[in-house]
Amino acid sequence: DSGASRVVATGLNSVSDCLWDAASNLLYVTDSGLEFAGATTGDTLFAIPGDATGLAVAGHEVLAAGSIPYAFGIDRTPNGLAVTDAAGAGAGSVVAIDLGAVPVATSTFASGFDYTGGILVESAHVFVAEAREPAFDSVIHSFSPLGVAEPDFSGPGYDHGSVDLARARDGRMLVTGSPTLVAVNDAGVAEPLVTGLDGGTGFDAFGGGVSVNAFTGRIDFLASSFSGADDDSSVHRLVPVDGLVPGGGQPSSDCAMELYGLSIPDLAPGQPGRDAVCVDGAACDGDGKVDGGCTFPLGLCFNAADPRLPDCTPGGVASVRLLGAKPTSPSLDALVAKAESLLPIAGGTCVFGDGVRVPLKTLSSGRTKAGRGIVKLTATTLDAAPRKDTDVVRLVCTSAS
Repeated sequence: DSGASRVVATGLNSVSDCLWDAASNLLYVTDSGLEFAGATTGDTLFAIPGDATGLAVAGHEVLAAGSIPYAFGIDRTPNGLAVTDAAGAGAGSVVAIDLGAVPVATSTFASGFDYTGGILVESAHVFVAEAREPAFDSVIHSFSPLGVAEPDFSGPGYDHGSVDLARARDGRMLVTGSPTLVAVNDAGVAEPLVTGLDGGTGFDAFGGGVSVNAFTGRIDFLASSFSGADDDSSVHRLVPVDGLVPGGGQPSSDCAMELYGLSIPDLAPGQPGRDAVCVDGAACDGDGKVDGGCTFPLGLCFNAADPRLPDCTPGGVASVRLLGAKPTSPSLDALVAKAESLLPIAGGTCVFGDGVRVPLKTLSSGRTKAGRGIVKLTATTLDAAPRKDTDVVRLVCTSAS
């Protein structure tokens, strides 16, 4: 989340989609580039160790090279994975992959598509996006978990694309392509979520992968205007305002800075709490592992127009300071430094870091008890009469057992 990057794997040709499985620490990647000059593998699905660095992908195919000629979208299923094959001309399909079988087994979940795109597997339905020939309008099909066709979810039309699908926290379906990023409600009505990513071309950027953080609801997505603009090399993020934590500042300034990545229940109606409680390895634990501590995915958001804070009007931020933290956290220091590098902050924006880790306490008996931490920050507004927004939150990590 801090923006640091590493090359996980090399030797891929035309990456379409990817999916990280935390339980197995495997990164599944679809690649449809075997036909490219110089390619030695592809048109298949790869399983790459998630902690790899610079790993050559040859030998890490889940299925033999060429097994899925136009491998595109991917999602989990109860027995493994589902991968779309964007073959076109009515030859598109969805391939079900049973990872528990020895050897790995495949079957056709659905077929008869043109350019099969994104796929979203949920408990009650499987949604499959398609770009249809010859007009390249888009439709989102719905199937039962057994592959029985149901009434289409939306389309055909041009209100949304067909590249990738995800479910937003508010229940709407997110769809990328052209337009860039669209939210579709259960009635099939589409609403664009972003504008302005055009690289100066005047045309909407083409949306790529999209995902939603299961805990915070943050939407991460890729887009390209194919113009070489900096935005084309960026991961874009949208944060639900109702998931932010004001942190307990004065009502007139509390929207200057809010905390991201924490869940703090009220003590009682109208009585906000101060304790962000997380269980080691749960969704609130940023590292996703049961490892003796919780990594709270703390971020900072500034100048949010938060309807829960009617007495505060965003007016910009002149300074940000860390007043104290226990335990000390280099990643928290880096987070605040990142915010300081943006000052003065005139519009709504967020900064993210690699989380604040709070370890469990180990007793002399070998048993563990809750670990506790505290973070105190302050922001000063840009107003002619500057106001301070001081936020304090306690971090509590409890054992998974």
